[in-house]
Amino acid sequence: MSLDGLRAWIGEVERKLGVRTRVFLVLTVIAIGGAGAGIYLAIDTRENAVSESDVQELQQELEAQIGAGAAAGTEVVQLETELDALRAKVDQLQGGGAQKQGQGGGASSDGGPGGVEPAPGTVE
Repeated sequence: MSLDGLRAWIGEVERKLGVRTRVFLVLTVIAIGGAGAGIYLAIDTRENAVSESDVQELQQELEAQIGAGAAAGTEVVQLETELDALRAKVDQLQGGGAQKQGQGGGASSDGGPGGVEPAPGTVE
């Protein structure tokens, strides 16, 4: 073998070794970056983790809100009942007024029947 052949062969080996070294360094940097990201995410997750006491506190707040909503619902039902009763009274009073007009029998000063003037804004 000639000396030039050996030098060419050693040069080729050095190039392959250089490429392998660069690839190894790039893979090492990627591995270190991935490990660092994993550590950061683990620490961040631990800091932002929800504890059992947090869950229980939230559950108690929700139960309090649900209880307040149920109480408000009871108040709404009570108000609707009162409103229905008031409407019934108004209907009864309006019905009684119509009966009185029909029973009056006399002529009013304005020429209307029953001597009762209609309320402003009502239609006869």
